[in-house]
Amino acid sequence: MLRAHPTRLLLCQRTNRGVGRRNVEARSDSDPFSDVIPFPRTLPNRLQWKKTFTTNEGINYICRACDVDDIPSVTSLLIRSKLAGFPTEENALRKYIAKSIEAFPRGCYLCLLREEKGTNKKTCVGVVGVSNTPETRKDDFEKALQFTDDGAYISDLVIETRCRGLGLGEKLMLCAESLAKDMQRQEVYLHVNTRKVGVIRLYEKIGYEELNSNFLRRDLLMRKKI
Repeated sequence: MLRAHPTRLLLCQRTNRGVGRRNVEARSDSDPFSDVIPFPRTLPNRLQWKKTFTTNEGINYICRACDVDDIPSVTSLLIRSKLAGFPTEENALRKYIAKSIEAFPRGCYLCLLREEKGTNKKTCVGVVGVSNTPETRKDDFEKALQFTDDGAYISDLVIETRCRGLGLGEKLMLCAESLAKDMQRQEVYLHVNTRKVGVIRLYEKIGYEELNSNFLRRDLLMRKKI
């Protein structure tokens, strides 16, 4: 399940750009993660937040925020996915992912871990990016199809090749939406390449609808109310 688009999680300061933003509050340049719209009084804890499920084959999966020990696996998945816009040099990408850890829950990567039967070993077989604020995503405003800044944004969905076709992409997307709900986002947006017909069908299956498209860039903007 791959998605190619210039939008990426961004875990550093940048100047805000007002795009359909509601309830904008004054913010300090020293605080790039100050709230755009109200967050819950108690934010999810990175070390405690997780979702679990078991497939029909009896395999247990855990979805949780990326931690330091997950960086090598997440880096490998993203590099092998060949998603556009990532640093191709491994060390640069590892540093990029490391920055996302401290930004939870405003922006993060979620890992999908499979529990290997008969062992205590857990293998990372999927990753997805979740952004709940404008500050934790980077937009090419000259080229990207626009969406409101007060919604969540999902990107960089990757499932290990050998694990595709098992419904894990759908499960991981629903986990990402769950984090957005915990942050009181009411809508979730994503971009997908129009040539990825199978991926578009997956998104439609779980409730996403087309909002806009860019024929020349083959970009499709989709939204789901959660």
